[in-house]
Amino acid sequence: MLHRRLTSLDFPDHTAVSIRATAPLLPTLDFLGRMPVPLRYGFAAGLDRAATQAGGRNVCFLMGNEWYAPFDDLLRSDPNTGFPHMILSPFTRDVLSVAFQQRLRAAGHGAAPGKPVHPAVSAAGLVDPAGLFSVFAVIPWVFLIDHRKLGARPVPRSWADLLDPVYHNQIVFGGWQRPSDGTYPDCNDFLLLTLYSRFGAAGLRAFAANTRAILHNTVATRLAGGNSDQGGAISILPWLQADICPRRDRTSVIWPEDGAMTMPIGFSVAATQHARVRPLLDFIHGDDYAAQLARNRYPAVWASLPQGLPPGARLGWLGWDYTRTHDMAEETAIATRLFFAAWGHG
Repeated sequence: MLHRRLTSLDFPDHTAVSIRATAPLLPTLDFLGRMPVPLRYGFAAGLDRAATQAGGRNVCFLMGNEWYAPFDDLLRSDPNTGFPHMILSPFTRDVLSVAFQQRLRAAGHGAAPGKPVHPAVSAAGLVDPAGLFSVFAVIPWVFLIDHRKLGARPVPRSWADLLDPVYHNQIVFGGWQRPSDGTYPDCNDFLLLTLYSRFGAAGLRAFAANTRAILHNTVATRLAGGNSDQGGAISILPWLQADICPRRDRTSVIWPEDGAMTMPIGFSVAATQHARVRPLLDFIHGDDYAAQLARNRYPAVWASLPQGLPPGARLGWLGWDYTRTHDMAEETAIATRLFFAAWGHG
């Protein structure tokens, strides 16, 4: 069965229980997963079909806002209780934490065989050398340029370019501000961590000096090319949001020459449960879903579908070595603190 709401889990007895109270039940799931908002309904529909055609599976797919709760519950649970047979997620800091990866290994999880990957995916090192995770799609961040606001400044071509003082007060990236106290409880801290890992504290401070605003991605997309003072000359956006900007006569999408900042989307599967979750794997690995990902600008990684990425496009991400030798939560917190201390807005 497919669970679409965050606040309850459905089991064969149809008893609904709070997600916060389900830590003992989570290991009974065949699948626990979450996806970026633009992909949720399409993924849920395909997952539902796969589970139904297989005669039913215990599936929990998160459709609400409480992104971290069940994953935190798994880490708090007794290690001997196990994990869901299959866990799928963008590789955010909780999934990449040392503790979570240790629990996955202890539960006998690992990658599942897939198809050959696109050369850009291989070159970026997105295939897990430790064999713990399978990557099937990526979230690339690109630059959306508002040419009227950019004026005579050069079009940035790389991430290092964004640190140049010529772009002072011209950059926008994703997040939202709490109206009550002006703080930013949510922002693209993956971007801040990536910049910190590449350019250090000095680079992050230079980026802060060039940041004009933190706006929700859809707001930044809507403002680009318009007359609002809120927007900037450069918006850092997921490829989908950049590509749907309505004023393309005044804007352009720039794929960074040193690689679009990339967050992988992948999964880990219990080695003893491959046969049971095979229908779900077939859906995720299928050409139909890969084509859906390509249309939504969250490209699948397979070499058989080169149209998912622009010709010659490069990808760049933190790297497996980095994620396994650093405390991801602490590094993210450091990067965020450095940025906001330097930015001084809000």
